[in-house]
Amino acid sequence: MRIHRLEIQAFGPFAARETIDFDELSSHGLFLLNGQTGAGKTSILDAICFALYGSVPGARQHGKRLRSDHAEPETAPEVVCEFSARGRRFEVTRNPQWERPSSRARSGSVTEQAHTLLREKVNGAWVQKSSRNDEAAAELLSVLGMSLEQFTKVVLLPQGDFAAFLRADAKERRPLLQRLFSTDRYEAVEQTLADEAAKARSAYQAAVAGADQLLERATEEASRHLAAEDIPNQPLAAGDLIAAFESSIASAAASVQEAATRGQEALGRLRETIGWRELALADHAALMELEKLSVEHRQAADGHAALAETLAAHRSAELLASPIRHRDQAALAAERSAKEFLDRIDTAETHPLYPAFVSRRPEPEPAGQALLDEAAGRLAAERGRIGALLPEEQRLQMARSDVQRFERRAEQLAQDLTAAAAEREQLAATGRRLQDELAALAETPDVGLLTERLEQARRVREAVADHAACRAKTEAARARRDAAHTRQLERKETWLSLLEQRLDQAAAELAATLAEGETCPVCGGTEHPLPAVAASGQLVTREQEAAARDEHAAAEARYSEAREACANLEQELSVLASRGGATDATEAAAAVATARASLDQAVAVRDRRRELQERLAATTQQLEEIGQQLSALAVARASADSELKAGRERTEELERKLREALPDGVSLRDHAASLSRLDQLLADALRILAEHRHCGNALAQAEGDLASAIDQSNFAAEEEVRVSLLAPAQLQELERRHTAYVEAGQRLAVLESSEPVIRARTALENGETLPETGEMDAARDQAEVLDRTVREQQVRHGVLAASQEQLAAYRRRFEEEHTRLAPIAARHELLQSVAETVRGLGENERKMTLTTYVLAARLEQIAAAASERLIAMTDGRYTLVHDDSKSGNKKSGLGLHVSDEWTGQRRDTATLSGGESFMASLALALGLADVVQAEAGGVDIETLFVDEGFGSLDEQALEQVMDALEGLRDGGRVIGLVSHVAEMKQRIGAQLQVTKGRHGSSVRTVLTGVA
Repeated sequence: MRIHRLEIQAFGPFAARETIDFDELSSHGLFLLNGQTGAGKTSILDAICFALYGSVPGARQHGKRLRSDHAEPETAPEVVCEFSARGRRFEVTRNPQWERPSSRARSGSVTEQAHTLLREKVNGAWVQKSSRNDEAAAELLSVLGMSLEQFTKVVLLPQGDFAAFLRADAKERRPLLQRLFSTDRYEAVEQTLADEAAKARSAYQAAVAGADQLLERATEEASRHLAAEDIPNQPLAAGDLIAAFESSIASAAASVQEAATRGQEALGRLRETIGWRELALADHAALMELEKLSVEHRQAADGHAALAETLAAHRSAELLASPIRHRDQAALAAERSAKEFLDRIDTAETHPLYPAFVSRRPEPEPAGQALLDEAAGRLAAERGRIGALLPEEQRLQMARSDVQRFERRAEQLAQDLTAAAAEREQLAATGRRLQDELAALAETPDVGLLTERLEQARRVREAVADHAACRAKTEAARARRDAAHTRQLERKETWLSLLEQRLDQAAAELAATLAEGETCPVCGGTEHPLPAVAASGQLVTREQEAAARDEHAAAEARYSEAREACANLEQELSVLASRGGATDATEAAAAVATARASLDQAVAVRDRRRELQERLAATTQQLEEIGQQLSALAVARASADSELKAGRERTEELERKLREALPDGVSLRDHAASLSRLDQLLADALRILAEHRHCGNALAQAEGDLASAIDQSNFAAEEEVRVSLLAPAQLQELERRHTAYVEAGQRLAVLESSEPVIRARTALENGETLPETGEMDAARDQAEVLDRTVREQQVRHGVLAASQEQLAAYRRRFEEEHTRLAPIAARHELLQSVAETVRGLGENERKMTLTTYVLAARLEQIAAAASERLIAMTDGRYTLVHDDSKSGNKKSGLGLHVSDEWTGQRRDTATLSGGESFMASLALALGLADVVQAEAGGVDIETLFVDEGFGSLDEQALEQVMDALEGLRDGGRVIGLVSHVAEMKQRIGAQLQVTKGRHGSSVRTVLTGVA
């Protein structure tokens, strides 16, 4: 990249348009950029950066206002740079944002936004490429191939920065190298590996925790069922330990099972013994019971004979009890049926239709039955006629129900039609109102643009507040500056006056030192006939003049400080004014309020339009739906009217038919129900009459049977039979006593031949003794204890068996977890090792991260490139060496040492002298430029600027540095040196001189020959 031409107007300290022809300077290859401090040497470099990147380097882009304070208010700040790169020639024109005076208002300003124009020379003519800031910036970045930061390190070589870089430690070098070589991807690799290692560690810990939890559960399970001495105490692997627990539990279960079996056998033997003893006691009790019953049976024999006679008489009379009971029941039934028949006839006579079918009152005799049979026949004929008409009445009811339903439906449809028509009209009116309201709304303003305007207004308001505060400070600073200037001028005038007087009184001052006879220091004479005297009569002493000069110097220093402070405040005030700070505070607040109101109104309009559009769409949809609903309702209404008419005609026909078949005022259903009730009454009367006739026949039969039975019995009359019959309770008691006596005899016979009695009598004959009660209780207690022990052992065996199964499940699950853990552990170990290595931990002996490793490789390249030039500058004595060794606990990788060929030793770069440090810094800057240039894609840099620092070199070192710089211009490269050193002005004939003045700085090119 070669710079051909630079034009600056109203930029930095340059008020007028200044043009620099770098092609003219390039004929010499090496030129000097010099000028007084503050003249604007750095501003030229800033102008180049601003033209190419739209910004100035470092902190100056924030703290320095670009437009010149010396320029006329109407003059626009502008930088034009013509350059060539990659075989193409470009011209870029940039205008920074600035405040121009308003052409309408008497006061105030208008903000002119930043502007960029990029042109390319094609076939000898300039062709516009872009006039947009963003497009031009993208095109320039693509052509230049490097960022602003890289450009300032490759093309503009600031020696102060590289001197600090040279002496810095690894920690301080790292940020600069990271910015230059963009190592974000390597840091991302480090972070990715760290994240993956953390995930692998979590998975491994989770797997280990699962296995440990299984081991813990197995240990807890074994501890609940095993004694401490039965738990394995020798160190075992986790799987073997669970298996040992399982084996111990199995052994314990087998022991418990064996003990339970032995206890069960002993319990069986003990229960057998107890059973034989209890059988002997039961046999003896049966013998005692037999003897007791025998005595009681013999004592009850006499009373049992009388009881037997009474029961025999009752049984004889009981044979006649049934005919007597049958005769009594038949007489009672005949009497009850006659009464029930007469009661039913009384009920039937109250029925309104009864006289129409029964001519007289029937009696409970055959004539009454004939009368009722005749009435029932006529009634059945009438019921048949009415029954034939019942379906017609049902059809009439259904027809009436249909008519009512059709009327309700027709009425509902009429209401629905009315409501739907009203709703359609309301929706149509709503739609028209929404369309009118939507048409009345203005087009929605650009909310984003209004938001940006509001933010801009807020920034202006803030700038106004800051501008007011800064203006007060500036006015105070101006007052202090003017006062200091006045005092400085007064002190200067006093000093110059005293100096002039002292010069004028030099002869008088000399004459005052003459003495008679002593030689004059001027003429050498010993006589002094007319010594000079002071015009004012009093001499100004050297001390007075010196004091006045010191007071002037102090006043001038104070004025300089006040002027600099005032300039800083004025610059800050200008920056604030460029941001709109000079705007009236009320106007700025009103602008914010107006912007806020405009934005709120725009948002409200946008939201209202959106709401109206949504509501209008919904209303249109509802109108379509209500139209379809009205059509369907009209069709349904016509169908309902037709059905209603047919139903009414059918109802009238059925009503006419029924009126002709029934008496007036009586419904068919009521008339049929009344006939049914009367028919039921007559049927009940006939049934009861038939029962009465049957009861009379049964009474005659029962009386004949009773008379025949008495004649054949031992009784003379019915009364004797009734006396012999016993009451049920008395009969039951006598039979119970008779049965108990008989059963006692039978029981005695059974007991006499029973085995218990036989065994008891045999035992008495053999002289066997019965077991004692205490002995039996002790045996039972022993059996109970033994039974409880056996049950507990069986429960214990079940618990141990379940525990054994649980431990077997734990063992199988642990083996599965152990199998699954192996690859997880391997992955965790691998990722952990790799992650620690790239982060400078673990087995990384040099404690160097991956990013540091990459930066170390770049630093090694920089050191090698810098050493080529440092060797030439130091006559082969010094080279820069990259050092990646560790220093204590610090991470290695970015160390930089200087190798002294005279001593053969390496030492810290901080041990270099001032001149040596300058040469090393210059070499380092040039080496970094070469490496960054290669990193940026091999961009050819044909124009370089080297900043201040040559004053620290002696004559020989300066010569060597100049030789090295002369070598840089080989191949047409142009080198610009920024320096105040007087010898540089003498050595370099091509110079770009910057001169400052009260109305701004200016630039001129001086060519005195090739240096």
